[in-house]
Amino acid sequence: MLTLAAVVLSLVVVNLSGIVEPESNTPYVEINLNEPEPVVEPSPAMKMQATKDIKYINRRWTRKGLTSLDVYQPMYIHGRGQDVVDRPILIFIHGGAWAFGDKKRLEHKAEMALRNGWVYVSINYRLSPRVKHPEHARDAAAAIAYVRDHAQEFGGDASNIVIMGHSAGAHIAAIVACDEDLLSEYGMKPSDLDGVVLLDGAGYDIPNQMNSPLLTGVTRKMYERAFGTDTQAWIQASPTLQAKPGDDLPPLLAVHIDRARSRIETPKLVEAWAATGAMAKVHYAPEPDHKGINTNIGKENDPDSQVVEAFILKAFAQD
Repeated sequence: MLTLAAVVLSLVVVNLSGIVEPESNTPYVEINLNEPEPVVEPSPAMKMQATKDIKYINRRWTRKGLTSLDVYQPMYIHGRGQDVVDRPILIFIHGGAWAFGDKKRLEHKAEMALRNGWVYVSINYRLSPRVKHPEHARDAAAAIAYVRDHAQEFGGDASNIVIMGHSAGAHIAAIVACDEDLLSEYGMKPSDLDGVVLLDGAGYDIPNQMNSPLLTGVTRKMYERAFGTDTQAWIQASPTLQAKPGDDLPPLLAVHIDRARSRIETPKLVEAWAATGAMAKVHYAPEPDHKGINTNIGKENDPDSQVVEAFILKAFAQD
């Protein structure tokens, strides 16, 4: 048995500010934090058991650990003669400019999962420049399918899955959840997910970003390493351009901070998502920075975390 510890590490922060474009008219949506009730009653007599470095798929010429995931399973502290079963599952996709980061950076999200009796899964994926899109997303799709197929082994409910990502991980979560080809390779479809949470993502509309004369230097190189230089590839990798009316998509909560690119791209993604007929909400978090929004989510008294937690509870309750 392992006791859960919050690990707070410095993250790579990509500054995309300074690109001025028209603001979207999408209104910010207030979320009622008083409902719904938790799907599973929180229990102070529970702790997390960690099972780490589970390989979810074999990829040739892949560095050890990049196609693996960690599972944090709620367990009773004292034996009660019963197993913890059929728990909702929250899957997290880390950020890091599609080139850095690791699943071991828990921050406070696993604590939030424990409070609510959820299974928490954190995944790795192959990184740029070794691979380009769609390989990051293909790995994430494979990991999600693995979790669904093996849910009972760690007390999870395969029919009750929400995915969450931060920064580049938010882009990966969004494209996996709206590009049916990615999940269909592993026998799933976007509507199999109960919800998607995006934390200050990047790359929602890559052509718009790449065609700006203000996108130069390190940031442009970062995108080229992840998505190449072909315009059609940029379109295929852009969730805002892939979410189309008639698509059967899961509910979406897109959180963004007070950052120029975030203020532009996030409402446009929410507009495109809502145009499919799916529930889509945007939440503006003016206080934290790009790293802080990821660090804070899961803290019990953090206002932005409360919005995220309420959305996830509602998504699980609608299963």
